[in-house]
Amino acid sequence: MVVGCSSPERNAAQESELMYPLATAGLRYWDGESTEITEHNIEQEYQSILDSRARNNGVGSDIYHLALSGGGVNGAFSAGVLNAWTANGDRPEFDLVTGVSTGAIVSVFAYLGSDYDSTLKNYYTETPMSSLFQVKSIWSLLRGEAVLDTAGFEDQVRSYIDADIVKQLAEQRAKGRLLVIGTTNLDNEKMSLWDVGKIAQVGSDEAITLIQNIIIASSSVPGAFPAKSIVIDDGQQRFEELHVDGGVSRQVFLVPQWAYYNLPFERNPQHVFVIRNGLLKPHYQVTNNNLTDIGLRSISTIIRNQGIGDVEHIYHFAQHNQMSFRLAYIDNDFSKISDEAFTKEYMTSLYQYGYQKTIADSLWENVPPSLQHVQ
Repeated sequence: MVVGCSSPERNAAQESELMYPLATAGLRYWDGESTEITEHNIEQEYQSILDSRARNNGVGSDIYHLALSGGGVNGAFSAGVLNAWTANGDRPEFDLVTGVSTGAIVSVFAYLGSDYDSTLKNYYTETPMSSLFQVKSIWSLLRGEAVLDTAGFEDQVRSYIDADIVKQLAEQRAKGRLLVIGTTNLDNEKMSLWDVGKIAQVGSDEAITLIQNIIIASSSVPGAFPAKSIVIDDGQQRFEELHVDGGVSRQVFLVPQWAYYNLPFERNPQHVFVIRNGLLKPHYQVTNNNLTDIGLRSISTIIRNQGIGDVEHIYHFAQHNQMSFRLAYIDNDFSKISDEAFTKEYMTSLYQYGYQKTIADSLWENVPPSLQHVQ
């Protein structure tokens, strides 16, 4: 078993974090690191958004942020919210969209706009789980492999994120709009933040593959999904980094807040929308006293509380910089909080839940529920 659990060696080195993917500067940066690491200055990129808005719409025109969280199949919630938001007629064009895990998939279509609402709906309500994931045999587990065979999921991502979609991402990036997706690099224990629109502007087949791999990696729940190897090749050196779910680092993010400290926020009213594809409030569930149930319940509690902290982090930053804050999340009034999460019926119900709450104008909250008692 020791031999069976070993894995092939990768050509990995810490210096890969200093290299330019696709031999192009500015394609990614690291959460919590200074711009000197990769010379990708997100503050300059954001300043260009403010300047573009001022030129095209006048000083004082509004800036819109959308942050999409992880949550697996709970991404159906954000699909319902976005579709209903369009139906209500007040969905803005977002200047900056961020996504992690299932939010990485949603972020691509949210960034491209309401023309892709039906695509997003179909992705979460019409796709049988059996076509995406297959549970592996016990022998695969003993060999140290992931629980799920995700070949179907990877094939679907590559079919959705094709050359035409990548071309459109590049066009939107040329307008100054940003799409940033996060993955977790297990080698250096850092969150890798990818400027997906700028990668799209490279325009090569390798750029398309990299974007697909980023989305797959950001959705790769450790243990359940296989980790994703991402090749970093700057034309002189070539290394392989091992990436997994961005939610391991953050459940949701608003581009690292450190990047904004010197920006003139007062020039443009700024609005932050956060969609948490998961619970933020505790809910009671009797837990069986066995290793599996205790482990699963503990992990879900950790994830929920991590999400609370990440949402609060964004909220406090927005408050400090006079940005309006709106939060959507799955509340305890959703009746299907159960073990049915991997069924088509569950995802359809969750889609409708997000859709109906948005239509009824009962979705958005101004303060995270964890802080409402202290207001």
